[in-house]
Amino acid sequence: MKWLDRIGVLDTPFMGHFMARDYVTIREEQRDGQPVWTETSVGKALLKSAPAHVTRTDGAHRIMGAAWGAPIAGIEVGVDNGPWIPATINEGLGSDFAWKFWAVAWLDATPGEHSVQPAMTDPRIANKRTYSESNGQITRRVQLA
Repeated sequence: MKWLDRIGVLDTPFMGHFMARDYVTIREEQRDGQPVWTETSVGKALLKSAPAHVTRTDGAHRIMGAAWGAPIAGIEVGVDNGPWIPATINEGLGSDFAWKFWAVAWLDATPGEHSVQPAMTDPRIANKRTYSESNGQITRRVQLA
């Protein structure tokens, strides 16, 4: 640390040039029936989850994926905006911040196109406008024969 000559400790988030310009979120909210855009500094990173792939063995479908980014107590998977299905965490239980690899049996799978995880039109995702916010969920489209 050749050029370090001091370290400062702050009790509030630092909002220097790059933090104030590049690390912000812009979100649409409804107030009195009107859209209002708010800009705030980026907070903690979002938990991320990605359904990796769907397999079929002996007529049964199984969805597998990974979640990471924060301590994870449990994982639930949504298909086509239906009810959330509890998944089993197969790997990563030993550490709070390790990737968690999960799987869930998809019992009522039908032929056609399906969305696994929240769709991009889900209000929890649709109103997010910046990369720092909108990369928290990955929707996977699945085509079953």
